[in-house]
Amino acid sequence: MSINIQYLIRPIVFIISFGFFINSQAEMYKWVDEQGNTHYTQSPPPGDINAEAIKPPPKVDTDGASKTLEQQKKTVNDLREKRITTAEEKQKAEEEAAEKESKCQQAKARLASYQRPRVNLKNPDGTLRVVAEEERQAEIKKSQEYVNKACN
Repeated sequence: MSINIQYLIRPIVFIISFGFFINSQAEMYKWVDEQGNTHYTQSPPPGDINAEAIKPPPKVDTDGASKTLEQQKKTVNDLREKRITTAEEKQKAEEEAAEKESKCQQAKARLASYQRPRVNLKNPDGTLRVVAEEERQAEIKKSQEYVNKACN
């Protein structure tokens, strides 16, 4: 029975590579030389120079970060929707106020037209007729009620 050397070498290379990977997480050192320059290295400084061991940054919680990001996206979308809704409500209120003001002005103009001493109205055939005093007073009363309703 012959053993192929290639099959023996692969596991050995894998084990050695794995050992290097584990050592790649080695400590970092921060130290200052005689000229005052700061150095960052993965090996201790030469000689008797004092060095500060720097720990690697903590591992990132990707699941927690993803959840936080999704929550922030939801918050931003909720705020955007609220801003859009508020703007639409404001525009609708402004349009309603403008329409109410227009009706108020029309009601005041109608009242003013009946408050003159002599009022002429057009008949359906296009001829003018003078409004009787009783009819004029009744129209003034109706117009005043409409002004009160439209302008308040």
